[in-house]
Amino acid sequence: MSDPKETELQHLIFGSILVMLLLAVAIITFFIVYQKRLLKEQRRLQKVKDDYQRQLLGFSISIQEKERVRIGQDMHDEIGSALSAIKMLVNQLPNNDIESHQLISGIKNGLSNTISDVRTIANNLFPSVLAKFGLADALHHQVKVLSASNTLKIDMMIDAKFELNYEYELAIYRIMQELINNVINHANAKNLSIILNQTTECILATVKDDGCGFDAEIIEDLIQTGIGIKSIQTRVAAMKATLKITSKKNAGTLIEIHIPLNDGKDQR
Repeated sequence: MSDPKETELQHLIFGSILVMLLLAVAIITFFIVYQKRLLKEQRRLQKVKDDYQRQLLGFSISIQEKERVRIGQDMHDEIGSALSAIKMLVNQLPNNDIESHQLISGIKNGLSNTISDVRTIANNLFPSVLAKFGLADALHHQVKVLSASNTLKIDMMIDAKFELNYEYELAIYRIMQELINNVINHANAKNLSIILNQTTECILATVKDDGCGFDAEIIEDLIQTGIGIKSIQTRVAAMKATLKITSKKNAGTLIEIHIPLNDGKDQR
């Protein structure tokens, strides 16, 4: 028979091991629960931070757009009207001799071109077609104007019946406007394809050109340093959208943007 003291010692050792195991399990369980709570809190804080940043972006964009509207209307109403009045006065000047006729004709042409430029700039700052007729008509008008003044061939297909609030349509319009201008100014492309599709959940915008393109390795640098791309990114972030750029040197560029509709549906 075993010694009672030895048995007691064995029980004590066994009990101590069991306690340590239970303590270890409790510590591990506490650590796991703590980590889960910590990750959950981090995700919550990150969401709060992201929402706050989006609100700031949206507020900043809203201020910019209001200033654009003010400047655009001032240019159209005041500067445009003043130039038109000057042109009317010039039309009343006598042009009896050849020299006077040539001078007045030059002034008229200069004023006509300036008035046209002012109207174009004013429309870019405040797209009245968008406010009156909606996103689809505004984009078609923009493409028509650009096609008339550039050698770039633009094909656009809009497979959607937009029912969005004005702020959302304006944000999409600005994104498309910036993308088209980037192609015209930097891509050296001959053809540009634009497609907008709308589902119940999102709008998919694709812009594809056959221009010079760029190496995939510099896409991140382009996103970080390109003013046009950063402007697009700002609006994309404010709309909780996603931006994907696919490009290859001398093989054109494809840009895809998924825009969720949860915040943009017209509530009227």
